[in-house]
Amino acid sequence: KERGVKPSAITAVTFTNKAAGEMRERLEKAFGGRREIKGMTIGTFHAIGLRLLEEQGMTAAAADEAEAEAAASEVIGEFSLSLSPAKFLQTVSRIKNGGAASGQIPQAALSAYDRRLESAGVLDFDDILIRSLSLSENGTVGKERFSFLLVDEFQDINDIQYRLVEAWSRKGSSLFVIGDPDQAIYGFRGSDSRCFDRLRETFPALRSIRLVKNYRSAPPILRCALPVIDRNPPPEGGRALEPQRDKGAPVRRLQAPDEFSEGIFIAKEINRMVGGM
Repeated sequence: KERGVKPSAITAVTFTNKAAGEMRERLEKAFGGRREIKGMTIGTFHAIGLRLLEEQGMTAAAADEAEAEAAASEVIGEFSLSLSPAKFLQTVSRIKNGGAASGQIPQAALSAYDRRLESAGVLDFDDILIRSLSLSENGTVGKERFSFLLVDEFQDINDIQYRLVEAWSRKGSSLFVIGDPDQAIYGFRGSDSRCFDRLRETFPALRSIRLVKNYRSAPPILRCALPVIDRNPPPEGGRALEPQRDKGAPVRRLQAPDEFSEGIFIAKEINRMVGGM
């Protein structure tokens, strides 16, 4: 807790509504109630983006899954595309985040999809971020709430989200991000574990704090996991995890002929561990 910092100058960004709720609960407990943190901005990139759009007088709402799939199905039929609605939406998201279209969706189909959402008065998640980024980079949104910006699970951000962090923190007093490049598993939706190196280039005076004590995994798990993780590019200062638990069961390795057999084994193990069903 830093003296003299107004709650309205603090923004904390998470990736899920559940995580945002848990963060708010922890802060309420730490500071003694809701009143003390009422002015803080706590939410996902999309929730904060919607708030910025609304503050600029833009009527904006996030399209739910059913609305997005309905619009996708109409466009697929209109353009005779050989894609499922889910695949269509995945490809659209990849295009909007700067990825290649792979020739699967013509620009006319993408425009038709956007028009359908617009006519319904909603935006998809990518357009929420894109429009928020435009406001933020143009200096249209207020900077006070981003004076102290904190970002959780930084390894999961994509390019647009990185640019939002950069724009929001441009005139801020403090930027704090936390994450683990070895836990970057969302490359298929545009995240890149090299975001940490990119951050060092953007902010040369950045200070890194390494957390090496592991309280979650037993020593045998870490001894098996670290040689596998070491195939990843080494982080600054090397890779080390120090187990804080005294002991644990030996790690077993299973080689199954297929996913179905693997699933049966897992189900039987769960049954064994809970004492039968």
